Amino acid sequence: MMQSRAIKTLAAAAVLALGLGACTDITTEPKSTITGANIFNDAGSYRAFVAKMYAGLAVSGQQGPAGAADIEGIDEGFSQYLRLIWQMQELPTDEAIIAWQDAGLPELNTQLWSASNPFLGAMYYRIFFQAAMANEFLRETTDEKLTSRGVGQQLRADIQQYRAEARFLRALSYWHGIDLFGSIPLVTEEDPLGSTPPTQASRAELFGFVVQELNEIRDALPANPQYGRAGRAAADMLLAKLYLNAQVYAGENRAADARAAAERVIASGVYRLDDDYLDVFLADNHTSPEIILPITQDGARTRTFGGVTFLAHASVGGNVMNAADYGLNGGWWGLRVRPEFVRLFPAVGP
Repeated sequence: MMQSRAIKTLAAAAVLALGLGACTDITTEPKSTITGANIFNDAGSYRAFVAKMYAGLAVSGQQGPAGAADIEGIDEGFSQYLRLIWQMQELPTDEAIIAWQDAGLPELNTQLWSASNPFLGAMYYRIFFQAAMANEFLRETTDEKLTSRGVGQQLRADIQQYRAEARFLRALSYWHGIDLFGSIPLVTEEDPLGSTPPTQASRAELFGFVVQELNEIRDALPANPQYGRAGRAAADMLLAKLYLNAQVYAGENRAADARAAAERVIASGVYRLDDDYLDVFLADNHTSPEIILPITQDGARTRTFGGVTFLAHASVGGNVMNAADYGLNGGWWGLRVRPEFVRLFPAVGP
């Protein structure tokens, strides 16, 4: 089971030098010489760019937990990818509800949202923020551009895997777009920047594109990837999820393909169900053999008001819940299950 856990465009800052009185001999040195034209002259920039694509699923901006957001138009804490997609998938169902009255949240609880809902809009922008980063990386790592920069064979080999990972992450976000919105624009590295806005692609067209991408890149991904990065099993699990819903996405019955993709994950020997299901949800769940693709987070390097921070803190509150009992320094009194859901289970305790 695929578990979730844990660019903004580089902007050049202009420095204004204000002359006072007779002070005319003032020299200002730029704080940075990095530009879009020379950033990839540093060999480490390729890996850093891929890291930013993964980070786009975990953090909400450039410094964390707030203050330099990737997207605008919404409070940065609200804009984190995992927080948004969890809300889109859970709050309109009969499983979860949120008590806060921030504009847009009550409408998610009651399935009365509109196109102007800020959370819906932020999810849409997050999807295309991820796609835009992947597209730019793919544009900048063609054979022609690598040759022009004199990139050596070893780094080229690494970049080929990075390109496969970028395409996987783009496919993951486009799947979220297919699932949540249906028909959305399909933008790839082949589309020039600043051109005419792309037209909507049908849900079936998007489904076909994502499936083709995953099948093309699968063998370029490692069988046993570094923790937190996509491997072949991640591609297979995403294919399985797409095939399971192919009837809705494209009017096709792909159940047999879904089973085949899932069986490839099992046969890989890399992943298996955890002996203790609860271990999947512990802070050290990086040791679990069940997690295929985590969104990696910790309290020091990936600070955010989304992600597991949101899921944990927002679920704690009330007079009978002591935040310290859950390893937290406070509860946000927000998320809860609906009473009808609770009544499905037998009462435990006095």
